[in-house]
Parts: sequence; structure tokens; C-alpha cells
Amino acid sequence: MSSPKTRRVLIVEDDPVVAMVVEDTLQGMGLETLVNLSLLDALTELEASDIDAALIDMGLRGESARPIVLALIAREIPFVVMSGMDQPKLTAEFPQIRIVLKPLSVQSLEQIVLELLGLQPLPLKP
Repeated sequence: MSSPKTRRVLIVEDDPVVAMVVEDTLQGMGLETLVNLSLLDALTELEASDIDAALIDMGLRGESARPIVLALIAREIPFVVMSGMDQPKLTAEFPQIRIVLKPLSVQSLEQIVLELLGLQPLPLKP
């Protein structure tokens, strides 16, 4: 009997410290992570890899992650936008997109990823 496929989550975050915390959290959940700090690297990763879900920061060192959002929508890959600020233009253009404000707790991040992957959410801790 073969083992179940490890789920792969793309993390697009330009702050290396935030990317590392998100990566460590997801790896602790038994997930494979693909971390990209730039728009170009993330788009290349999307073309080259099978991705099950994604966590996207919209502001990537002055560049908008909009092309990544469009690619994820086109490929029907579930994702969440993580942002340090409100994204009214993005919300107006894509009302179906879920946006969460940073900073996130580890518990919130875990819940979001489980939901994206269609897995059973963890019970909320008091």
C-alpha cells in the first residue's frame, strides 16, 4: 500500500523572518513547503511544481502579487492572501478571495491551511 501524497503549500512572502515562521509551522504540520521571496520566483515555481494550496503576501518588495493571484485562480489552486494592511482594490476586483491580516497566530495559520487543503480543522484551543 502506498503512503498518502504529502501536500505541498506555496508560501510567497518577501519578509524572510515571516516566511521562515510560516514554513516552520507548515512543516510541523507534516506539509511540504515551497518558499519564494519574489514575484518572479513564485511564478516560476507555480509553472514547475504541483501545488495544493498557497499563502500569498500581496506586497513583494514594491511589486504586486496580482499575477500570482491570477495564476492561482486560473489553476483553481486554493489560496489565502496574507497582508499587513487592508486590500480594498483586491477585494473589489476579486470578492471571492479570502484575505487575512498579519500578524497571524500559529493556531490561526494552522486553521487556515487545513481549510485550504480541505482537511479536518483542528479544535480551537482556549
